Amino acid sequence: MTAQQQAEEGLRRARTDLPVAAQVLHVVADTLSTLAPGQPLTEDTLRLAFAQAGYLVLAQYPRAVQDAALDRALAVLPNSDDLAPGITAGEYALHVRRAAGSLT
Repeated sequence: MTAQQQAEEGLRRARTDLPVAAQVLHVVADTLSTLAPGQPLTEDTLRLAFAQAGYLVLAQYPRAVQDAALDRALAVLPNSDDLAPGITAGEYALHVRRAAGSLT
């Protein structure tokens, strides 16, 4: 296992101690940061990031937990009206990480 893989595994394990909603937001932020960090944020990119979080985090939980986690995650995301027009996916990922931190 490479040093990068060890670091990623350590981060994944540390995140499992977080509330499910925070885990979801961290995966969303990770996806936005790697998918198109310099591109303007689009609804499609955000949907894809949430789909990835659903697959990696939520799929292992019962429907009631999934719904509650998504509700909590969406409730702490910044209002799009409060963000600068043309915000990049990478910049938005920073807001998402901050929102995830508010759930711990």
